[in-house]
Amino acid sequence: MSPLLKKGLLGLGVVVLGGGAYAYSYVQDLGSIAAGYVSQTLCTNVLIVGREQAQVEAQDLARDQRSLTTSTIGDNWVETTASIGPIRVTTTSVHRPGLGCSNVAGLPVEDVRQIQRQGPPVSKSAPVDSFEVGSHPDVNGDQLRVAIDRAFTETADSVYEKKNTRATLVFYDGQLIAERYADGFNGTTPLRGMSMTKSVTSALAGILVGQGKLDIHKAAGIAGWSDAEDSRAQLTTHHLLKMIGGFDYQEAYETNPRSTLSMMLMTQPDMASYAAEIPTFTSPGKNWDYQTTHSVLLAKVVRNTINDDQAYFRFPQEQLFDRIGMHNSHMQADASGTFTGGAFMFASARDWLRFGLLYLNDGVHKGQRILPEGWVEYTRTASNASLEKRPYGAQFWLNNPAEKQLFPGLPDDAYAAQGHYGQYVVIVPSMKLVVVRMGMTFDKGAFDKNSFLNDVVAAMPQSGQNRVN
Repeated sequence: MSPLLKKGLLGLGVVVLGGGAYAYSYVQDLGSIAAGYVSQTLCTNVLIVGREQAQVEAQDLARDQRSLTTSTIGDNWVETTASIGPIRVTTTSVHRPGLGCSNVAGLPVEDVRQIQRQGPPVSKSAPVDSFEVGSHPDVNGDQLRVAIDRAFTETADSVYEKKNTRATLVFYDGQLIAERYADGFNGTTPLRGMSMTKSVTSALAGILVGQGKLDIHKAAGIAGWSDAEDSRAQLTTHHLLKMIGGFDYQEAYETNPRSTLSMMLMTQPDMASYAAEIPTFTSPGKNWDYQTTHSVLLAKVVRNTINDDQAYFRFPQEQLFDRIGMHNSHMQADASGTFTGGAFMFASARDWLRFGLLYLNDGVHKGQRILPEGWVEYTRTASNASLEKRPYGAQFWLNNPAEKQLFPGLPDDAYAAQGHYGQYVVIVPSMKLVVVRMGMTFDKGAFDKNSFLNDVVAAMPQSGQNRVN
């Protein structure tokens, strides 16, 4: 064999081996993502919410997640194995009271369990609003009932093609005027908020601002961002809140199964440390992009600002949930103990309504200011960078006039917390209106949020005159 041929075969062998190593790594990552998602989903829904494992697997998991994984549930843990061809990946989620369910993500289970919220359970002294459902003399009740009926009416048989609406609530002019749940769910059932978690994390930052502990216009102070030549050193909490940090990646949650987002949320024991390593491609403030990295790092800023882990672990419950009556709400932390700022929060539909009402009432609940004066206005003010793409405030979507308006037909002052699979808390200040819709809508086309919202608005009095154009 000639030396040239030997060299060529050697090079081909290196390519094949390298390609094989990449393929193995790729498939292993996919297995880790699938196992992590299923394990965390089952842990939360079964061990915290109290649903049956078979029900959650049938109603809350995508086809591939169901077909590729098997799970075993213990007293305070869930072990899930994903099998893709010959590759098997096993992940464990543990339930830590007060910190929710966390994927151990490669860490020893006992090391993760060492990070616990200490002391007695947080007292729930805030009065619970009864929210008696009633009618409003100026609302077209029949028209509203038709809108709610449509939200629950199914025309498909497969769970993956159905609307799968689980809850709808409509609050207008100081009165809960509509409330309905799917079978198996009620007003106290914690429901998956997905990215509506981002809006709650924003509220936690706002509370710290009101306490005088956080200046959002100072550097975020994330570990590793101290190099003056690194543009991230100039990145402030304001940039994180408005998602204008300029991180160099695309969210690509559905189009890239091995996306940065999925790797961060499903495979990392310390999500903020992973997010902090993502480079930026431009100076802070110049570019808006919807990236969960901002929210994950925002939760780390909250933790660093409090600078006391036990106080931090109690902070959402003591400073937000208990103060406004959100007693069926759960923030969830990663293995390191940092709350996952961009996902994983569960709250009952009534609790999501309470959160929306806090914003409708300018951060005040029963005469007590929870969010600092001016915070709600700051929250629903779009950054200049977002106006070039999609109007976005401080972890809330905005209905400002745009080429692709968020809610066509609704007043321009509407804004919303939104989450994957069809979670919405829509706030319309000019109409004194909050609408909550919770579901598990796998097919985006199955539930038309704009038609639903416009049907609800059409039942309101003088709906056309209430619009801000």
